[in-house]
Amino acid sequence: MIALVYGTTAELVKLAPLHERLRERGTAPLLWCTAQQFDELPEATRLLGLPEPDLMLARGAEGHSLRTSIDACRWLATVLANSVTKHRAMRSALRSDDLAPCVLVHGDTMTTVLGAALGRTLRATVGHVEAGLRSHDWRHPFPEEIDRRMVGRLARLHYAPGQNEVTNLARSRGSVVLTGGNTVRDSVRMVPADLDPDVGALPEQFGLVSLHRLELLQDDRFALTLQALKVASATTPLVMVYDPVTDEQIERRNLSLIFDGVSFRRIPKLPYFRFVSLLRRASFVVTDSGGLQEECAFIGKPCLVHRVRTERSDGIGTNARLSGMNIAELERFLANPNLLACAELLATHSPSDVIVADLVDRGLAR
Repeated sequence: MIALVYGTTAELVKLAPLHERLRERGTAPLLWCTAQQFDELPEATRLLGLPEPDLMLARGAEGHSLRTSIDACRWLATVLANSVTKHRAMRSALRSDDLAPCVLVHGDTMTTVLGAALGRTLRATVGHVEAGLRSHDWRHPFPEEIDRRMVGRLARLHYAPGQNEVTNLARSRGSVVLTGGNTVRDSVRMVPADLDPDVGALPEQFGLVSLHRLELLQDDRFALTLQALKVASATTPLVMVYDPVTDEQIERRNLSLIFDGVSFRRIPKLPYFRFVSLLRRASFVVTDSGGLQEECAFIGKPCLVHRVRTERSDGIGTNARLSGMNIAELERFLANPNLLACAELLATHSPSDVIVADLVDRGLAR
């Protein structure tokens, strides 16, 4: 039996195509949830057409999404406690059919590390989807780069999206499988082209902003970034999508007055389908999200990756530019983002199909 472990909407979105394909083949996987993003997951689950989790290892931090370090500590304690008390039940569930036990995790979050470690304690084969991404600097992004390295040591099946990632995994134990992309490509195809993002009236031209990484939020350059965006919004309106962690930093630093609700709006994080619909309508993107960098690459959207370093090569040199978290680079991009416009690159190749075929070949799925 296969268990998919997730705790964020991004993980759920990228594991959903695998769940769909495995279910179609008669190997419906278990869903084990840590609920890092407790508030957002129910709607994402519904829109993706997924069943409720078979197991809840936590319910966020006392019933809400993680926002602070204290929240994260409480959540971690709950996950670890439940991993112990429910260990026998999880072990039995993984061995409830005639297939070898397997635990699949995705990406680079705390849940990724915990899920991989849990899989090892359950004596299951641990598979890592989106494996091998490296910035080669543990400080950028922090703690994601450390998370990736830890999971790289725990996993025995490494599903690498590109050749660079395969090279990064050359010394890893187990098998490395080139998938030819991330499963999010399959996720984007699940979103109807005519879906309304349902965020109110949008101007014909606008930029989309998504900033959430701690390396930026806890840096003085976060305020300078918002101020530069505010200036640019006088020319092209901007819509900033925020999560609870970003919102907490905006309020703590008294930055909410930067947003006027017209030329520079901020809206709560959207369910994935609605977010992709908003992304498709945007003229350009400013983000510190590696996942959004990748999505922009294969739909041809001009993108500034506002980070010191990125572990992904997707789009860099074509539709995307790395700012180095330099405000002057941000301003240069905002002055003419259309310089990076390019054609949509969304191909028919399915990374999820590659992963499922490999699982079948290994006797882990039918």
